[in-house]
Amino acid sequence: MKNKLLTLLLSLGISIALWFYVVTVVSPNSDKHFNNIPVTIQSEVVLQERGLMITSTELPKVSLHLEGNRSDLNKLNSANITVSADVSRIGEPGTHNLVLTPTFPGDVPNNAISVLSRTPSVITVEVEYRVTKEVPVDIQYSGTLPENYMADKENNELDFEKITVIGPKSVVDQIAMARIAVDVNGRTESFSEQFQYSLLDAKEQPVDAALVITNADAVNLTMKIYRVKEIALNVTVVDGGGASQATSKITIDPQTIRISGSNSLLEGLESLELGAINLAEIYEDTVLTFPIKLPEGVNNETGVQEATVKIEFPELGTKTLTATRFEAVDVPAGLAVDFVTKQLEIQVRGPKDVVSQLEPSDVKVVVSFANEQAGTAKVKAEIVVAKEGVGAMGSYEVTATLRQTA
Repeated sequence: MKNKLLTLLLSLGISIALWFYVVTVVSPNSDKHFNNIPVTIQSEVVLQERGLMITSTELPKVSLHLEGNRSDLNKLNSANITVSADVSRIGEPGTHNLVLTPTFPGDVPNNAISVLSRTPSVITVEVEYRVTKEVPVDIQYSGTLPENYMADKENNELDFEKITVIGPKSVVDQIAMARIAVDVNGRTESFSEQFQYSLLDAKEQPVDAALVITNADAVNLTMKIYRVKEIALNVTVVDGGGASQATSKITIDPQTIRISGSNSLLEGLESLELGAINLAEIYEDTVLTFPIKLPEGVNNETGVQEATVKIEFPELGTKTLTATRFEAVDVPAGLAVDFVTKQLEIQVRGPKDVVSQLEPSDVKVVVSFANEQAGTAKVKAEIVVAKEGVGAMGSYEVTATLRQTA
C-alpha cells in the first residue's frame, strides 16, 4: 500500500513539473511584442549597378507582434531581429513601396515564429538616378598680408584641382564648385596646409549634400608667400685712361628693381652688382647693356631683364699725340734693348683745358723687360703722361730686340 502511494505521489510530481515546464518554457502559443527595430535595405548594390539610389533619409522603426514557443521568444530582442526591405526589383526612379520581412537569429528557426502583426508592414522610399560629376576647387581668400609681402596665388598647387561628387541627380546637378576658405592674414612664410571644403551651387550657396559622397575629405593647398623689396642696381667702375668715377657721368636705367623671395634670401640683399666697367677701355660716350641676374630663388617683379649703363665724359677731352720717348726698365743683366718701334700714336684723355695744351714731349712710353729673353718680341708698354689727371686710353705694345752685351 505504501509503494502505491509513493508511486502515485511521484507521478503527480512529475506531471506537475512537466506542466510547469510546458507552461513557463515551451508554451507553444505564447506571443510577445518587439518595438523600435530598424529597417535594413537589401540588394542596394544591385540598385547602384542600375544607376539608382535611395534618397529617403529616414526610415521608420518597426514594431512586431510575434507568436511561438516561449523558449524561442525569450531568445529574441529588438537588437537581434532583422527587418529588411529588398530593392532588387526596382528598375527606375520614383516612389516605391517595399514589403518588410523579419528574420531571426540562427538559433531560432524562422518557421518557428509567426508574425501576428507588423507596424508598418510596408515602407515607402524615394529612388533617384545616381550620377557622378567633377567640380572645380574654388579658393576664397580672406585677410591681408603684412606690408611688403605678396602671395603667389597664380601658381599655387592643389592636390585636387577637381572633386568627384557622387549622389542623387537632383542634388549633384546643383553642385557647381568645392570651395575652400583660406585666411592669409599676417602670413609671412610659404605654407602647405589642408582645408575642408563646402559644396556650393552656381550662386555660391551651400548645397545639402547629406547623400553625396566625394573622393576626398579635404584639399591640400601649397602657396608661396614672398617678401617684396626694392634694391639698387650698381656697377663697379675701374678708373683709367684719364677718367675716373668722379670725372665721369654714369647713369643706370633702371636704377632700382623690385624683387621677391623668402625672408632668408632677401635678408642683407640691398643691391645687385651688374658687372665692371674699365674706363680705360671706353674712348667716348657709350651705352652698355648688362643682364639682370638674380640669385636662385629670387624673383624679378619689375620684369625688366636688362639694364643699360650710359657712360659720359662731359668734362673731359681727348687728344692724339705721337710719342717718341721710349724708356726701358727692368732689363735683365747681360742684355741690352734696341727699340724697333720708334714712335707710337697715343690717345690721351683728361680735363679739357689740360689736354688741349699737351705736347708729344709730355708723353713717355715705359716698357718693362722683366723676365724677357734675348730676341725680338712685342712687349706691353705703359704710357706715362706728365700732366696730372691725364691718362692714356687703351693698351699699347712696342716691338723691341734684346741682345747680348758680352
